[in-house]
Amino acid sequence: MLCVEELCGIVEVMGVASDSEIIEVVQELAYMRDEDMPKPDDLQDLFKSALKSHWLETVPQTAVCNGPKGELFFIAGPAAFGMVPTELSEIMDIIEFEGCRSIDWEIVASNITSNLSRLVEQLEIMVEDAADGVVAFDTAEALYSELFNRYYDYDFWLPDGLPGIGIALEKLSLRLNLIKESESDQST
Repeated sequence: MLCVEELCGIVEVMGVASDSEIIEVVQELAYMRDEDMPKPDDLQDLFKSALKSHWLETVPQTAVCNGPKGELFFIAGPAAFGMVPTELSEIMDIIEFEGCRSIDWEIVASNITSNLSRLVEQLEIMVEDAADGVVAFDTAEALYSELFNRYYDYDFWLPDGLPGIGIALEKLSLRLNLIKESESDQST
């Protein structure tokens, strides 16, 4: 069965790929390897795993330039370390893959900024709840750390970065430090 690294490698080579194109490639790959065709649930689990770890990212059709029509499109994400299956070039010939695809990075960045902004707003609420003692400080700090790591990956990956998100996270870091100092002052 295809592994997440190979799935990512396939998408990296294609630039942007629809779910149906990926399934077609995976089926050809299974045939060439004399393996059983992957079950739809197994493929969905593979997609979910790749998305959760940010090896793949979804992009809306409006962001796809010179590509096929479809409902769901994938690109290699900021945490991608793909491994291209050796059979892929032959498969691309078989399915008559037309290259020269690109994406509109402004649309991709806008979607990511929107999602991260929503998470930052949730974190701001949690940090204030931590300051009031409603939420454990460690919980807010752990969420901040997770969100900061995600921001850093995206900021490095996107051509123009995410400056607005960085400023908001910097303010939250300062607020967390003040809360931590306040807690340590109270315990002494």
